[in-house]
Amino acid sequence: MKKLLSLALALVLVLCVGSMAFAEEEKPLVGISCPYNPTGWVAAVQWSAETTAESLGMNYIMKVSESEAEQASDLDMMIEQGCEYIILFPFNDTLEAAAQRVMDAGVTLLNFDRTLGETQPDYYLAGDNYQIGVLGAEYIAEKLGGEGKVVITTIPSYGAIFDERVQGCRDTLAEKYPNIEVIGEYAADNASQEVGLTLMTDILTANEHIDGVYSCDDELSTGMLKAIEEQGRLGEIKVMTGCGDGQAYFKLMDEYKDKIWLSTQTYAPYMMGDLVRLCQGLIDGETYEQTTIIPPETLDYTNYADWMERNGVTEDAPF
Repeated sequence: MKKLLSLALALVLVLCVGSMAFAEEEKPLVGISCPYNPTGWVAAVQWSAETTAESLGMNYIMKVSESEAEQASDLDMMIEQGCEYIILFPFNDTLEAAAQRVMDAGVTLLNFDRTLGETQPDYYLAGDNYQIGVLGAEYIAEKLGGEGKVVITTIPSYGAIFDERVQGCRDTLAEKYPNIEVIGEYAADNASQEVGLTLMTDILTANEHIDGVYSCDDELSTGMLKAIEEQGRLGEIKVMTGCGDGQAYFKLMDEYKDKIWLSTQTYAPYMMGDLVRLCQGLIDGETYEQTTIIPPETLDYTNYADWMERNGVTEDAPF
């Protein structure tokens, strides 16, 4: 009798373990593709994707690519591995053809932040890039009293979203602030602080007087701020914007609050976690709109701490 009971219990245990393994295998495979992180913002996107997927118990593979060609190859590999969903943070719109192959294979494509040219993903989540430019222009105009000389910086290699930010700034200044003159537009190769330092050094050399700087990125602004200080132009340049919500930049707002107005327009990397949760919702049978746009806010030293508290961004977050 004891032997029979032991055998029965063993059989039940085997069946339970087998059922759990089968249930795990039944979870659809999710691919997460991100570019290599030249900046803290991109690193935080990767961190947000991975930690959210882990917290949800998602069955996923994650690839970080060092070039557009490698990312396209990674997407093809994810198709071959049987991914039913792919969450994509593309280098830029050069991933259009690879993204289309994902959709043509019947894989649900969820795209984050940067756009994909003519390819329309199944789901897209991002901030409001045009409105970021609008808010940045309004902040500059407020701090300059509606008049002065301004330069605009951008990062063309990051695709259409940065064009939208700059266009929002241009349109707002032209339509609402005729006494603010845009004296130049300048392009950076990427958003690293080193590039920002070199770019702003060249801008300062080319322009004898500047009142304000429109920048699309916090880390680029950090490098540019260093150049402004090194060239002794603090005070002359009264205001500079950013974007991306970096805590290191927040600290600079406090440090330089008596020398220059620094602001950022919110575009948090942790939005990636929202897209991963949306993917899990799709797996669970939920329905969503094709596009989710998260509106920006303007932060400076007077209110960034409140924003961090409201959004659960702690000091140990990676950006």
